[in-house]
Amino acid sequence: MQTILGANGQIGTELARELRRTHTNDVRLVSRHPRRVNDSDELVAADLMDAAQTDTAVAGSDIAYLTVGLPIRRCGPDGSR
Repeated sequence: MQTILGANGQIGTELARELRRTHTNDVRLVSRHPRRVNDSDELVAADLMDAAQTDTAVAGSDIAYLTVGLPIRRCGPDGSR
């Protein structure tokens, strides 16, 4: 099983197509509201900011791809904003 975290974005969608076309039918798509890209995709809804949900989403995966755009906190060298 190959799992794509953040599967609804442009990179995740293209990766799902390419994996199906060239490597495997066993693709799991993970996002808050996953949408099927290929007929054989397994869909998993998860909030990837929640560690327990993320652990569940990748369980049994041989490979996990992180294509999600997570929030970035911008700070100075001393940690100030």
